[in-house]
Amino acid sequence: MRANLCSLTFLLALTLQITYTTSKHLAERPSFLNPCDYNGANFDKCFADNFQLLFSHWHDGVPGLKSLGSLDPLSIKRIKIQQDSGATLNIVAELENMLAYNASKAIVKKATLDKSNFEVDATLELPALYAEGNYKVKGTVLGLNINGAGKCNLEAARIRLNFHLATKLRDEGDLTFSDIVSLKAKILEIGDFHIDVQNLFGGQRDLEATANDLFNQNWRELFGILSPTLEQTLELVLKDRFTKIYAYVPATYFISNMPRASEFYG
Repeated sequence: MRANLCSLTFLLALTLQITYTTSKHLAERPSFLNPCDYNGANFDKCFADNFQLLFSHWHDGVPGLKSLGSLDPLSIKRIKIQQDSGATLNIVAELENMLAYNASKAIVKKATLDKSNFEVDATLELPALYAEGNYKVKGTVLGLNINGAGKCNLEAARIRLNFHLATKLRDEGDLTFSDIVSLKAKILEIGDFHIDVQNLFGGQRDLEATANDLFNQNWRELFGILSPTLEQTLELVLKDRFTKIYAYVPATYFISNMPRASEFYG
C-alpha cells in the first residue's frame, strides 16, 4: 500500500551532559591510528580502516572528551513522532530513555574522501541492533486503534546504511582539524525487524499480542512510512557524535601529508 506522508515532526535530545573537556584536543595520537598517506596509492582502504576505529576502539568514548558519552550502549533521551499517513498510520508517539546496543559492531564497508572538498561518503553494515526504553502512543496503526504507555523493545538485523559528511578544514597551531558542516544519512536496507510493545491496551495481553503480531507481520510497510523519521533521527545522533570527535581529534592523526586549511582554501 502506498501511503502519502502528510505531516512529520520529531524532537531528539541526547542524554549527553554538556561539560568541558580538560584540553581543546586529543594531545597524542593513539597507537592504533595509522595516518594514511594523503597521496598514497592505498589511501581509500587505509581511510576506511581508520574510520572503522571510530566505532570499534572508541565505543566507550574518546579519552578526555567528557561530552561524548558511549556508543554502546547509545543513550537517546527522547524521540517524538507525529505522523498522519491515512488509514495505515496516524499516531502521536514518544520514545524516552532509549538504550541502543551493538552500534560499536558496525562494519565500515566503504569510506572515501573527496579531496576536492573534503567530503566523506561511507557505507556501513550493522549485523544486529537491539534497543529498549519507554513509550507513549495514541492513534491508529494498520486500522487498529491504540492508546498505551509502557516498556518497548525492538530488534533489527542486517542493517545497511549510507551517510555523507561535509567538512571544513581548520588550522589550530601546528594541527589541522576537519570540522563537521553537515551530515546526511540514508537507511539502504534492513533484513529483519521485530518489536514488542507492552501495556498497549492497559494490560489486556491477548489484544497486546495480536497488535504486536500485526506490527511484526507488516513491519516493511510501516518502516517504509517511518523511514524519514528514522533517518533524520539517525542524522542527529551521528552528527552530534562526529562533530564532537572531529573537533577534538586532529585530522592529521588520521591523514599524513594533508594540506593545511590555509593552503587548501588559498
